[in-house]
Amino acid sequence: MESEQVITGSSPAWNLAMTILWRGGIFVGGLASVVAGLLYVKQDSLLYFPEIGNVPRRPGSNPRRYRSPAEHQIPYETHMIRCEDGVTIHSWLLLHPNSRRERLPTILFFHGNAGNIGLRLPNAIQMFHYLNANIHLVEYRGYGDSDDVKPSEAGLKLDAEAALRFIADHKEIDSQQIFIFGRSLGGAVAFHLAQYAEKNKIPAAGVIVENTFVSIAKMVDYLMPLVAPLKPLVLRIGWNSGRIAARIKTPVLYLAGAADQLVPHPHMQELFSASRK
Repeated sequence: MESEQVITGSSPAWNLAMTILWRGGIFVGGLASVVAGLLYVKQDSLLYFPEIGNVPRRPGSNPRRYRSPAEHQIPYETHMIRCEDGVTIHSWLLLHPNSRRERLPTILFFHGNAGNIGLRLPNAIQMFHYLNANIHLVEYRGYGDSDDVKPSEAGLKLDAEAALRFIADHKEIDSQQIFIFGRSLGGAVAFHLAQYAEKNKIPAAGVIVENTFVSIAKMVDYLMPLVAPLKPLVLRIGWNSGRIAARIKTPVLYLAGAADQLVPHPHMQELFSASRK
């Protein structure tokens, strides 16, 4: 029978193993601390991207066909909307003639976390024609032609609230036929606005969300698993749509694609389940 070597607490091999484990633990812990520190300081800039790649911030500098609804012969209005904190945001209202008389629906459109509203024109124009609806494209603060203010969760919520108040008071809009649409980050904005509308008794006919997430905390679990245990200490952004979905009474339509490369499909399934409770 071969002899078995036992590493005791006082042997050189034991001491070497403990040194490696100790230093490795310090390295991993230090790395996690650095990442957590960067997450705390830079988390807004990790979520909000007014510019992406070579695409400029402002719609007027976009490639052709992405600069203005005028390039598509769509009747529209440009509006600068003043928010409660004094910030002004830019929007386009794609408006059908005789909209109010015909009681046409209006979709309040909140885009994702990257780029200006010009990049959403092809989708908005499809909605305008196929749904026979007015489309109000809203540009968050810090994005496009809105005021050059650092985007934040609190700020985007104010942007959405101001946009809803504006469109509900527009003389050509039927205030009983306003639907709130949001894609990705815009879905979180839409959920917040639905809750705000209910609390303030502003009519909202329904909410439509496309491939959005349950919360930023759950997205951190997916995108940054090493940092996940430190979330209570460093995460300042909430966007907790899961909590809102379970509470609001406004009807919600979920548009989900299982192949989304950023937001895991189970997030939409969880939101849908929360709405049914």
